[in-house]
Amino acid sequence: MTTRPMSRARMTTLVVALLALFAAACGGGDGGETTEDSSAGNGDGAVSGELSVLITWTGSEQEAFQGVIDGFTEANPDVSVDLVQVPFGELNTQLTQQYASGNAPDVHVALPGLLRLLSQQQFLMPLDDRWDQWVDDGWYTDALRQIASVDGTSYGAWFKGNVNAEIWYRPDTLSELGIEVPTTWDDFLAALEAADADGVQAIAVGGADQWPLTQWSDAILARVAGPEAFNGLIDGSVNWDDPRVVEAFEVFGQLIEDHFPDNALDLNFGEATCLWVDGRAAFQNQGAFVNLVAPAECDDSLQPGRDYTFFEMPGFDDPEPAARFISGDLFAVNADTDNPDAAMALVDWLASADGQTIWAERGGFVAPNAEVDPSVYPDDNDRKSAELWPASPDDPPAVYDLDDAIGGEIQSTERTALADFVRDTDVDAFIQRMVTVTEEVRGQ
Repeated sequence: MTTRPMSRARMTTLVVALLALFAAACGGGDGGETTEDSSAGNGDGAVSGELSVLITWTGSEQEAFQGVIDGFTEANPDVSVDLVQVPFGELNTQLTQQYASGNAPDVHVALPGLLRLLSQQQFLMPLDDRWDQWVDDGWYTDALRQIASVDGTSYGAWFKGNVNAEIWYRPDTLSELGIEVPTTWDDFLAALEAADADGVQAIAVGGADQWPLTQWSDAILARVAGPEAFNGLIDGSVNWDDPRVVEAFEVFGQLIEDHFPDNALDLNFGEATCLWVDGRAAFQNQGAFVNLVAPAECDDSLQPGRDYTFFEMPGFDDPEPAARFISGDLFAVNADTDNPDAAMALVDWLASADGQTIWAERGGFVAPNAEVDPSVYPDDNDRKSAELWPASPDDPPAVYDLDDAIGGEIQSTERTALADFVRDTDVDAFIQRMVTVTEEVRGQ
């Protein structure tokens, strides 16, 4: 892709934003026009040229996404797609550096926090015409559109959904321990206690990667504090010292003290997953993607649904969770792309049922497009996850992964603070740290 010079004013503005994002490493154009056809998705071979696409997936997930790209290029044989993989933890810093140098990819993954930063610098192509059609066609809900939007303008296209707060277990492990599948919060705690009492590690935690700790804090925050407080932390309408938030971290702190293993900060996500797969831990709290990762990275003889499955973490005061905790990957388009027609055709494909079905058929994937046929999922685990996705306005309220939705320095601080919280479970220290960074960043 040809680089383009950036004005001094825009460069200065981006440098200021970069200072915040460099500290948060995970963890230009003037707003281009979109093409006319907003309902494309299958591709008709009318586009051509080269596209650079930046992703963060590795291993089995990267292979699955390559299959999605192969489907696009089969329908558009005159387009050449160059996939560039960067580590998830380097996504923010690498993309902002590339936009600063005028050499950003044509299309790239972007979580909501990064969407906000890049759109405020006018680096992203608005997708409102696409979203108008997608909502009208029933592909997505308005609630999902809001997650993909910044200040009322849509910049992200959903591709890979994920339902979190899934407690993964092996039926044979629970059978050996005499544990029934929990249906209430008290049942859940009792199951953890039973595993501990039997000398089996209750929970596998991959805290060395930091982000797995947010799988716990977000799930408990959504259940104890509720969706209003959860989303208020994202938009700034709720402070971290709100009593609802404090109570959630008191609950989390007690769970850490009672049931987190001593090696919670020593293992990474993959190591923790395989620890659970090997039966050395009774449970792992993770997202739907574990259904693909467990057999691919730990034991390829595993049969989903038979050898391993999950239950949704119960609600705190009621068996039904107060909110569904989701996350997922969105794609954005560089406003200065040299090939806008092909870039938008790819986004149409990624957002479509046809494009998402390719990965859904492989497993470990929740298609956010409501038109994807449930029969395409290869096993009961994926179908169970897909049934929990908020595909209808009548579904329970959904909250998006907190730190990824906030982004920037607040995200970086929360991840570091959570690691410290696991060490000392000091609720007051954690809350004060988050209050301080939020005041510094947002001026609250």
